[in-house]
Amino acid sequence: MNPLALLLWILRRNEQDVVDFYNFMTPFVFRATHSNMLNFGYWNDNTNNPSQAQYALCSLIGEFARLESAKKVLDVGSGFSGPALHWKSTYDLLDIVCINTNLHQLTTSLKLIPAILNPAARSYMGSASGTLSLLNSTAAVLPIADHSVDRVIALESAQHFKSLRHFVRESRRVLKDGGLFIIAIPVIGTDVVRNPFTQFLKLGVLSFTWASEHYHLAHVQSIMKEEGFIIEETRHIGSKVFEPLTDYCIKNRRELKHMILNHQTPYLESILYNCVESIVYKSALKMKELSKKRIIDYAMIKGRI
Repeated sequence: MNPLALLLWILRRNEQDVVDFYNFMTPFVFRATHSNMLNFGYWNDNTNNPSQAQYALCSLIGEFARLESAKKVLDVGSGFSGPALHWKSTYDLLDIVCINTNLHQLTTSLKLIPAILNPAARSYMGSASGTLSLLNSTAAVLPIADHSVDRVIALESAQHFKSLRHFVRESRRVLKDGGLFIIAIPVIGTDVVRNPFTQFLKLGVLSFTWASEHYHLAHVQSIMKEEGFIIEETRHIGSKVFEPLTDYCIKNRRELKHMILNHQTPYLESILYNCVESIVYKSALKMKELSKKRIIDYAMIKGRI
């Protein structure tokens, strides 16, 4: 791996850079979490590791989105379809369309889905009345008919979309009357001054390692309102996301390294891992510090038409 390419992925953050960054980091993440999910997770009294926290966050989003009353759902930025499979098994009658610009993740998803009845259509028949389908598309132009879905969900993905406004506008177009729009997204806190230099100083190392757009919560909410959504609820869960995840990484730093690396790991990959791991560790410490100060937050935002 070219270190310059890794740096450019982080600094430029265009659509292809995001795809390349995730493709590079995913094997390390999978080895550390033993999960097919890529979110930070929601840590409560019943979670002891990242995988449990990731499933807990998916369950929380399902409740927040009121999926028990939904029939057709778009999961935009669906990763390896882990959340969609979780929702499909929990809310058995759902039709879920996983939309992802990363073709590698969609292709890998096919191996994770337990039964493929129609590979040509990339569709998994989960029950007599529900399907799970995979669709390769950008979030800015959704290839979905007007007013045809009950929910649009972006679970820890909208911070990467180009542009966020186009995604929100498209979501408004495809949602039925009464439909819900759900974003779960890391954000800059509401009390942080919107000055690039001030923000840079406050974020410190996260200015470089937070490999997504650094949206302020108020900015996300204003886009939703301008595009025709009524914000029904905003839930702040940063203290249940960033801080316990950092504590877990600190406590299990040595074990995580052993999980990710083994005696067959190439020498150059080991060197690169150690460099990246040191940066990630310092970023995690900064993440916890800024979360406690409410400089960064993790917001769940629910809008309706």
